[in-house]
Amino acid sequence: MTPIETIESFIAAWDDYDLDKIYSFMAEDIEWTDIPLSTVKGIEQVRAKMDGFPGVEACGFDTHHIAANGNVVLTERTDWFQMKGKKRVIRVMGTFELNNEGKIAKWRDYFDIAEFQREFGDLAEG
Repeated sequence: MTPIETIESFIAAWDDYDLDKIYSFMAEDIEWTDIPLSTVKGIEQVRAKMDGFPGVEACGFDTHHIAANGNVVLTERTDWFQMKGKKRVIRVMGTFELNNEGKIAKWRDYFDIAEFQREFGDLAEG
């Protein structure tokens, strides 16, 4: 697969919320950063972070633009999550760096913290 095809397939796995398939696109030593929130390193930390997502019923990434330069893929997306009976939406710019095996080695998502807090802040309340 080309780098763009890899990321499109990764996004499709999110649309199905198929965690095993999502993880299959990641390198064992992946570094995932949600800017401005946190960075996790390694597939086990990614799994722990994902386990902390409270009650995802469905989700999807609506890709508006996608471009690649070599093994780096950039996306402009609107991500949505159905959680605790509410659809939560956030606009995201994502950068994916693939290693030589075609796995995601680095993943950075950039989004507005105020938008994130508006959409997801009530989840921290329990």
